[in-house]
Amino acid sequence: MRDPEADAGPPVRLSAGPLAAVPTAPSVGMSRRAHDRCLELERIITGRFLVASPASVRAFNQLLTAVSRAQGRSSSTSALVVSLFNRMVRARASPNKVAVAPDLHTYNIIICSFCSMGCLDLSFATFGLVIKTGFRVDATVISPLLKGLCDRKRMREAMDVLLRRMTEFGCTPDVFSYSIILKGFCNERRAEEALELLHMMADDGGGSCPPNVVSYNTVINGLFRDGHVDRAYNLFCEMDDRGILPTVVTYIIVIDGLCKAQAVDKAEGILQQMIHKGVKPDNQTYNCLIHGYCSSGQGKEVVRMLKEVSAHGHKPDVVTCSLLLDYHCKSGRCTESRKIFDSMIEKGTKPNVTTYNTLLNEYATKGALSDMHGLLDLMAGNDISPDHYTFNIVLWAYANGGMIDEAMHIFVQMRQQGLSPDVVSYGAIIDALCKLGRVDEAVLKFNQMIYEGMTPGIVVFSSLVYGLCTIDKWDKADELFSEMLNQGIHPNATIFTKIMHDLCNRGRVAEAQSLLDLMVRVGVRPDVISFNTLIDGYCLAGRMKEFMKLLDDMVRVGLKPNVVSYNTLLHGYCRAGRTGDAVRLFRVMLSNEVKPEIVTYSIVLHSLFQSGKFSEAKELYLNMVNSGIQLNLYTYNVILNGLCKNKCVDEAFKIFQSLCSKGFQLDIITFNIMIDALLKTGRKEDAIDMFAAISAHGLVPNVGTYCVMIQNLIKEGLLEESGNLFLAMEKSGCAPDSYMLNSLVRRLLHRGEIMRAGAYLSKIDEMNFSLEASTTSFLISVFSREEYQHQMMSLPKKYHFLVDVKK
Repeated sequence: MRDPEADAGPPVRLSAGPLAAVPTAPSVGMSRRAHDRCLELERIITGRFLVASPASVRAFNQLLTAVSRAQGRSSSTSALVVSLFNRMVRARASPNKVAVAPDLHTYNIIICSFCSMGCLDLSFATFGLVIKTGFRVDATVISPLLKGLCDRKRMREAMDVLLRRMTEFGCTPDVFSYSIILKGFCNERRAEEALELLHMMADDGGGSCPPNVVSYNTVINGLFRDGHVDRAYNLFCEMDDRGILPTVVTYIIVIDGLCKAQAVDKAEGILQQMIHKGVKPDNQTYNCLIHGYCSSGQGKEVVRMLKEVSAHGHKPDVVTCSLLLDYHCKSGRCTESRKIFDSMIEKGTKPNVTTYNTLLNEYATKGALSDMHGLLDLMAGNDISPDHYTFNIVLWAYANGGMIDEAMHIFVQMRQQGLSPDVVSYGAIIDALCKLGRVDEAVLKFNQMIYEGMTPGIVVFSSLVYGLCTIDKWDKADELFSEMLNQGIHPNATIFTKIMHDLCNRGRVAEAQSLLDLMVRVGVRPDVISFNTLIDGYCLAGRMKEFMKLLDDMVRVGLKPNVVSYNTLLHGYCRAGRTGDAVRLFRVMLSNEVKPEIVTYSIVLHSLFQSGKFSEAKELYLNMVNSGIQLNLYTYNVILNGLCKNKCVDEAFKIFQSLCSKGFQLDIITFNIMIDALLKTGRKEDAIDMFAAISAHGLVPNVGTYCVMIQNLIKEGLLEESGNLFLAMEKSGCAPDSYMLNSLVRRLLHRGEIMRAGAYLSKIDEMNFSLEASTTSFLISVFSREEYQHQMMSLPKKYHFLVDVKK
């Protein structure tokens, strides 16, 4: 066990002394309203009990016990207990009142009350009165003091009382006393020390205080929580060796711990052992396993476990349903989640606030605000009070959607519901204000947060730094970083990089560069990822000179560009059409012994094919094959597309057939590339066969597939077939996009099929798409010719203005 001196702290004085004045003002922890209620209750008790009833310490103790247990031992009821005790003491000193002498049980109640109020020193002062009065103390008196010390994380002193001072007072620690210390260690994430103390209890030669099942449960739970899964499991097995029978609580702890450690199969083995030994599993036991299978994505096992629950006479409770709902939400199956939610209500299982929050979070994440509002209304209608998490979900949904006024309303509504906004609430508002450019308002919220006693986390600081960067207030950003350091928050390169990433995504590359400079000023060394983020920002902005300078800066500060650095630069060159520079950089990469990834090769190959450097692209492809590099689907699609664009369709077709014969998993893009190429080279039958084979590969045609096929049918003059295929596409659930509809209109106009073109123009209007410039130009060109003027009225009414084009 750890050296007791490691837990430094002032020694506990277990000596006699007077009972200090008892604080009764609201500052003890009571709100003013609770304090007033307690005073009223005290007056009632004084009037009806202390005056009217005969003197009896037993009756008085029963009264104190009843009051202390009211409202879960809150600080307000504890203060009332102490106040009643003081009246009892004063009554003894008055000759006109009936005297009731406190006994050991009375003092024990007072010690517990002081501990509940957080007044540990007064608890020990009361203990001093016990000693001074001459009572013989036992473990029941000292145990509350042990708990008070553990609650205050004063474990050294608690151990000293347990192992030394209790004996000095002629008091033998019992298993309850030891269990308090075991729980104290576990609460402090010191389960290994709890394990040593447990073994000390078990191995005690005299056997004066052997551990019981509660002791084992406490330490097993602590070990699981600290991540010592094997030790926890071994301790569970040890129980059997020592003749201690596990209870249902023990099994739940072990099953839950194993499931959280992803050892679900082992956990189910414990369930079977539990049943075999005659311990009946309850809903909580099954819920642990269901949660384990949900967390590991084993949907079939979840269904099997639900059947087992029913077979053992249990019904899914609100926790079970909430777990299933959460599983479907995290799997992106929001519709199934809602069905589970609705079925809960139909079957009489009332969803709790956690259930509502799970579904609300899914709606908020998807931006489905209408569904979110409907669920909130249902929540209110069923008298489920929203908690902090509920408000924060809604607040973030509005904030992320830029709906700052609605978010501010929720912020105010929280207070009206008796909930104070927390760090998460403020963080959402501050982040939204900063992203909307309302940085001054964000700073005001930040100051309000500090005034209310909250400590901002790194997320809040990051949002503010981002906001200050966007309005060029670098001095303020410097001050903010100083404040972060004063608060003990030390930003690292990862935090800066995230802010830089956000800035670059919004096209604020100059601000991101300034932030990199600020990193250096405040003593944070940029890493390779920081430079890569900025390089990507410059690439997106097309600023080639700056990103090549950054590569030199990386080397100068002692950082070696990695494959991501080169991939980003290569992508920038290729997007700018500078294939020659990309190839030279690729060679530099090889000379610097940076091993290219398949992504690197794909970028260079795509650029070479796009720029018409077919021979170089083919040479690189063959080198890749000869080097044994494993090509992925994206690379194959680049190669197939490149070969087809350069009229090497036969070679591309052979590669495609080879991939099919090897069982390579293709995607619909692969089929679209080949179908388009086959149609353009007049191989219509092969293209139709390939279109028909799509479903055999477990794929479905997308809008690109249909577009290629329908365009070709129109080109071939098969207008009826093209119309039928379009209807089949819509029936399959595949919606046309703007590109497809515009291209079909142009194809039909080119053939003089005005009425058919008009049908697709109506579809464009219906889907709120816009006409592309080339489509508008084609319309004007067609209707400027005399032979088409009479067909004008077959178009949607909004296009009838074209009749005046010729005029």
